[in-house]
Amino acid sequence: MRTAGNYAARSLLNHLAVTLSGFVAFLLLLEMMNRGDEVVARHGKSALALAKYAALRVPDLASFILPFAMLIASLLMLAKFARNNEIMALKASGMSFYRLLLSLVPAALLIGLLHFLISDQLVPRTARILQEWDAAAQPAPPAGKAADKDASAATSPSDNVPLTPPSPGAGKSGDWIRDGDAYVRIETVLNDGKELHGVTIFERQGHPVLNERLHAERALYDGESWRLFNVQRLSLAGGQDRKPERIAEMPWQTSLTPDHLADLTTDPATLSLGEVWRFVSHPDVGSRPADFYKTWLLRKLGLPLVTIMMLLLAAPVAQGLQRHGGLGLGLAVGIGLGFLYFVTDGLLMTLGEMGTISPLIAAWSPTALFAAIGVSALLKIEGY
Repeated sequence: MRTAGNYAARSLLNHLAVTLSGFVAFLLLLEMMNRGDEVVARHGKSALALAKYAALRVPDLASFILPFAMLIASLLMLAKFARNNEIMALKASGMSFYRLLLSLVPAALLIGLLHFLISDQLVPRTARILQEWDAAAQPAPPAGKAADKDASAATSPSDNVPLTPPSPGAGKSGDWIRDGDAYVRIETVLNDGKELHGVTIFERQGHPVLNERLHAERALYDGESWRLFNVQRLSLAGGQDRKPERIAEMPWQTSLTPDHLADLTTDPATLSLGEVWRFVSHPDVGSRPADFYKTWLLRKLGLPLVTIMMLLLAAPVAQGLQRHGGLGLGLAVGIGLGFLYFVTDGLLMTLGEMGTISPLIAAWSPTALFAAIGVSALLKIEGY
């Protein structure tokens, strides 16, 4: 029985390797067709640039498509076993279909852990490298704009300040982040979150209305605390018209850290578990509601179970439709169930991010629901 289980696990892994490679190659081809011209314009007409871009995109594409590839690989493997009467032979030898599936669980769990590691460790690193590569290779502005920029730089009060390439995800029109009772707008994030340009702070200090506005040209982090430079402070208390007070330099008391700011505009799907936890553990910090980060934290923790769910979803489809409708219909039903899972998952994740439903329900209920569908259908086909 152990030999049969190992044979089934190897067959599943082989089918997954082929299926995943094919899906990633197809998605990468579509992306290169869509963004190839942009990559060439930004990084030069070089095959090496295209190869580097493709290599940096592979982990993200693999993480995205791996659950669906697991579903298709499980369908193909189980359908092949049924078509070749291998399942019947295993049953004749005393090995039930449930025991066959149980022998596949360690392989599915191993694939799930690999999926988690790719999503949590590899994707954030490659996404950041890609963003830094893009930021360091910004296309040159037109001649007229370049001349205007040089002229404005000559009259700028900070023309002796060395320029730093923007950090990944730095917004061009500014990004908002909450800091306790204050709201902060940051135009540009530099040097991995240790240098900020265009910082506007709206202070409430426990009041329902704003009582002070600070605008600083720059903010620097010295390793322990923040300093604001070229500050304009305007008091809004009392509803009186007042002129802003100009301050050359002042400390900034805030709970924000460079790590928070470096991840300010990053797609949560490309944040690691530790990076998401930083926002969850500091609910007064973040550019999005606390439920948004809680939902993504629970989603990442549940990733290893998604591959087991896909196996449970594929088992009844392969068993039932191989007998009644053939492999083609089985694949069609499996693909339909896969898309239905992704739609359900996306809808509940959105509701969880907005705080409409519990983050736990949003992150884990799609996996639990479709696993239950697979188990109930399998019990109906195979019996107890």
